[in-house]
Amino acid sequence: MNLIHHTGIMYKNGSISEIDDTIVCEDTFTLHMNDRPLLTMVASDDHLRELGAGFIICSGIADRIDSVTVIDDSIYVEAPVTGEYLATLESSGGYANQAEPPEVHSALRITPGKVLEVRESIDSDAWLKTGALHASVLFYKGELAIRCEDIGRHNSVDKVIGHAILNNLRLSDCVIGCTGRQPSGMVQKAAYAGIPIIVSRAASTDQGIRTAEKTKITLICFTREGRFTIYTHPGRIIGFEDYQQVKK
Repeated sequence: MNLIHHTGIMYKNGSISEIDDTIVCEDTFTLHMNDRPLLTMVASDDHLRELGAGFIICSGIADRIDSVTVIDDSIYVEAPVTGEYLATLESSGGYANQAEPPEVHSALRITPGKVLEVRESIDSDAWLKTGALHASVLFYKGELAIRCEDIGRHNSVDKVIGHAILNNLRLSDCVIGCTGRQPSGMVQKAAYAGIPIIVSRAASTDQGIRTAEKTKITLICFTREGRFTIYTHPGRIIGFEDYQQVKK
């Protein structure tokens, strides 16, 4: 990931000082689907193959990826189109498919301690140093598989899911952890990928919770310092079996 240093003038508690700050770089890439331009995205410049694969799957455009190639500032994805992509622009600048996402079926269950471990693993040096990045992690069979950062929260999710796709990980055995809010478009990404549990350190929205409920995803938010809030399908968390249905 490209980071630069830039001089800033800091005011703190009545004093003024010059500082050397770490700044994240913003890049632009064009995503091509079957040799046709699909869209141009603003993203950080790492894990671009994963970004391309993850975006296509998480948008419901295809359910498998044949190949991904990166040439300069272009990402080329070859995949059989299985769904129509009717995009909605979200408040964060990401895109969500207007079509109804599928239900997620998985026998995966995890402990409350694992939920907190997922949250703790999200923090990274680049995220803490710049304050300008979102981060996502993917746990597979209880272990951290990958952590990705990006200037866009949607992109960081696409990258970790793209990693799972390109490495043939069973997505129904995965847990995704995110720094960002969970509106409907973010929850849809997990649904199209088939991931049963989302752990976020931030909040959700009414439509995010509604989407998680309909797609049978366990949505966990406000995860921090020994606590978390489960909004949907709590039975996947061991010890919460008596709360199978969260009251609306």
